[in-house]
Amino acid sequence: MATTIKVWEIAGGVLKPAVSDDLAMAHVEAELESWITQNPEVLGAKILLIDRQREIAGVGRLDLLGIDESGSLVIIELKRDLTSREAVAQALDYAAWLDSESAETIAEFAQQFLKRPLADAFLETFQTELPDLICQNHRVLLVAARLDASAERIINYLAERYGVEINAVFFKYSKLSDGKEILARSILVEDTIRTTSKPTRKHPSLDQLLSMADERMTRHVVEVCREMRHAWRETCRWTYGGSFRYWADTPSGAERMVFGVNVAGNAAPPRGELGVWIPAKSLSESSGVPEAEIRSVLTNTQLVRSMAYDCWLRLKSPEDAEKLIAQLQHWASQAAKTVHA
Repeated sequence: MATTIKVWEIAGGVLKPAVSDDLAMAHVEAELESWITQNPEVLGAKILLIDRQREIAGVGRLDLLGIDESGSLVIIELKRDLTSREAVAQALDYAAWLDSESAETIAEFAQQFLKRPLADAFLETFQTELPDLICQNHRVLLVAARLDASAERIINYLAERYGVEINAVFFKYSKLSDGKEILARSILVEDTIRTTSKPTRKHPSLDQLLSMADERMTRHVVEVCREMRHAWRETCRWTYGGSFRYWADTPSGAERMVFGVNVAGNAAPPRGELGVWIPAKSLSESSGVPEAEIRSVLTNTQLVRSMAYDCWLRLKSPEDAEKLIAQLQHWASQAAKTVHA
């Protein structure tokens, strides 16, 4: 039967039905979306929201897109009243779109929404490094006040018979006798609300990245940039198609990504030129150097291509790289003094 939520108030030891209205009557869909945006954990698991109201060509407008601690993407579709089988079909259509989308596109959407790289926001939220983003690793959450019987059957069938990562979360708005408002939550398939760990794509090897550099004719410039591995922890990642990423500690003991080398040439620089990026805020946190000073110094190198979120620079020669690395090594030495002070 269709899922319903009832709320009682305990007054003087006696159960008394709370004054209750369907969510649709008291609050519009946009308000529920705002509540979830402010506190995604109300959905039952810690989620970092990475996009909102994204228009998907041929599908519709996706309400919310999130990511959980395992790196699984979460499609969140809101219905302010009764959720029908048509709503389930709509949510599955979004899942089909996501399944065929590229990780680079989703990372770009996330950066537009978060106003910073997804990797940085993920690290701050979950205190762990972002796993490789795989669009096929996703789940669906339908959020509503009620679910009709056919929709409930479909969700249970998909989840229990075929292991589809789909679930429904219900909210019931009620008002107590003293005027206070409460929001009650129920979850249809409890087992699938938990964060799951799925195998993810392996990180690229050092040889793979260096082969990319050879193909892009940037090997000499990349090798100069890799001198930073003596100061910061070097990792090989598929970020922007294939990159070296460098990590530094902050005085509090947290780890921040402070330098990236886009070996794959995702930003399409001319052959022989190398794109690198520096998250000025993260570098400031680890080194103690004011963010404004970092941005000013980088701007004066005349290599900067963008300052919107990270500082993106384009290195045209080993000499360009040597000048940048000398500056980064200077900041790294200041960071070491700050961390060990």
